[in-house]
This record gives sequence, C-alpha cells and structure tokens, in this order.
Amino acid sequence: MDALSVTLISAVTSGAISLTLAWVSGRQQRRDSERVQRETRTMAYLNPLRWHTAEVHHRLSLYATSVERDGCYPPAQVLADPREMEGKGADWFAGKGVALGSSVWMTACLFAQMTRTRHDLPFLRLAGNDDTRLPGLLQKVHAAFAACEIYYATQSSIGTDALLEPEGRLRSYREFCDLLAEPDRRVWADPVTWFLIAVAHGERRPALQRVLDALSELSAFLDDSLAGGASLRARHGAEIHRPRGGSPGTGTGAGGDLDATAGASSGPDAGVGRGRVPSLSPHPIPAPGPDPSPDPVLRPIPAPGPNSGPDPVPRPTPDPGPRPGPEPGAGPGLDAGQGPDPGP
Repeated sequence: MDALSVTLISAVTSGAISLTLAWVSGRQQRRDSERVQRETRTMAYLNPLRWHTAEVHHRLSLYATSVERDGCYPPAQVLADPREMEGKGADWFAGKGVALGSSVWMTACLFAQMTRTRHDLPFLRLAGNDDTRLPGLLQKVHAAFAACEIYYATQSSIGTDALLEPEGRLRSYREFCDLLAEPDRRVWADPVTWFLIAVAHGERRPALQRVLDALSELSAFLDDSLAGGASLRARHGAEIHRPRGGSPGTGTGAGGDLDATAGASSGPDAGVGRGRVPSLSPHPIPAPGPDPSPDPVLRPIPAPGPNSGPDPVPRPTPDPGPRPGPEPGAGPGLDAGQGPDPGP
C-alpha cells in the first residue's frame, strides 16, 4: 500500500471519528439542556406549591389549636358577614382585620398554585410514581375544601383572581385587599371568608381537620419529591420563640398579623394532633448542685507514702507561729497538715 492510500484512509477515518464525536456531543448537550429545562420547570411549580401548602397549614393550625383550647379564635372574630368588608379602608385590612384578611389571601394563593400545577402537569417530569400521586393528592386537597362548601370550580376562580395578569405573578396582600373591597370581586372569595368565620367561632371542626390532614399529606409528598426538609415543622418553628425564663407558646409571628392570642395557641401540647406539628421543646437547664470537681488547692492533703515524690500542686504556706507538737498517729518529722520535712 503506497503512501497516498495510507494518507487517504487516515483522513477518512479521522473525519468519520470527528463527525461521530460531534454528533454524540451534540445529542448529549441537547439531552442535558432538556433535562435542565424540565427540572427548572418542575422546581418552578413544585417549590411555590410546597411553600404555600406549608403557609396555609400553619395558619389553619393556629385556628385549630386556639379553638381546641379556648373554643374560638379571637383574632379572626372581626366580622359576622363577608359583606361587612365593603367600605373597609386600608387601615382595617392592615390592622383589626389582618388575621382574617390574610387568611383569605393565603388560601387564594394556594388555590392559584394548585390550579397552575394541575394545568401544566403534563409538562412536568416527576420521578417514579410521583406523576400519578401528585394529581391524586391535589384532588384530595380540593375535595377537603369542597367539604367546607368551597367548591372545586370556585377554588379555581379564587386562584385565578389571586394572579395578576399579564405578569402572571401572585397578588400581594395589599393588592388582594383591593379586590375584597369591591363587591363584584369579593363575592367569589366569600365561601373562604364564611368558612374562616365559622372556624373562628368554633364551628366546622371536622371539616377543618380534613383540610389539615390533606395539606399535611401533600406537604410530606412535596418534601420527599424535592429532597427537602420537613417544611411544616420548619414553618411552625419559625414563629415560635421561647425566651429563657418565659412561658412556652409565646409567638412572634413573622408575618406580623397574629396577636398574642395566636402565639399562645401554639403551645407545646396544643399543636400536637393529626395534621398539626408539635412545638419544639427547649433544652433542659441543669439544676445547680455541688461542683463535681472541687478546686485541687482545697483538697485535703494525703499523708505521703514511702515512695511519694514532691507534691506537684503548690499549696499555700501556713502562717508561721509556734509549732504545735505532733499529732497522734503522725509519722516522725511531720506536722499536722504539712508535707515531708524538706530537710536542712
């Protein structure tokens, strides 16, 4: 085989290898890009849903624990009828009515995230059987709220009102309160308000517990799917502050819309139950007692043995004075409380 043939074969082989490597590399890059897009899209839906699920569960848990303890939830007992919101100013929504108004707003935001997730679920790529479990858990939450007379079609409408178009973002609490002040827009959220008013007066307890159970199950699934921590426990612990020496259950709400009554209803035992998260117990403070290791300088001085060396711990020299006679039982050359005679 002449040199020309070898050169041609080498060039063809090199070209084929280069084309194959380029094709494999391009295919791998496309796969990686599609995978990143799917993961980003999934995180963009599931993370907000997880956050709002924990928020609504925590807020409704405050209602439940207060009702179990006191028979009512005073912060939300500000209205007898949702129509009383008409004519309320910003000072009412930011003050006296903030506990009830923000509860309606949080629930509407949860409905918005659930509606978005259900609509775009075919485009989400979930691991294992998660693609079938998630729709089932979402339907379970919808059914729990429907049992509270907040029907499925109404839930979707409330969630749509919580979205601000064309940006597609959720309305802030202030923006949502502007809707509640308008009779034609507020009427769609009235079922949520009616339910919260009833719960605040100690009614609808079985329905409330069903909602808490469904939210707790959905939250646990989302925590596992996103490889995150326990979001309900973290959300509950974020608003519980126990100063040393203070009574347990003192709440410091980060949202600023719950008063001392809401914080007190999150005590260590009130929050324990189905669908609720127990509060965290403080670290025990040991009771004062005798020092287990007293000062070595104050230890009694043992009598030296025949092979004892010099005392490694320096001790204070007693006040010079008349030297007493040797105590009974003391060895020769030893005074009471002293070491061996150092000699001349």
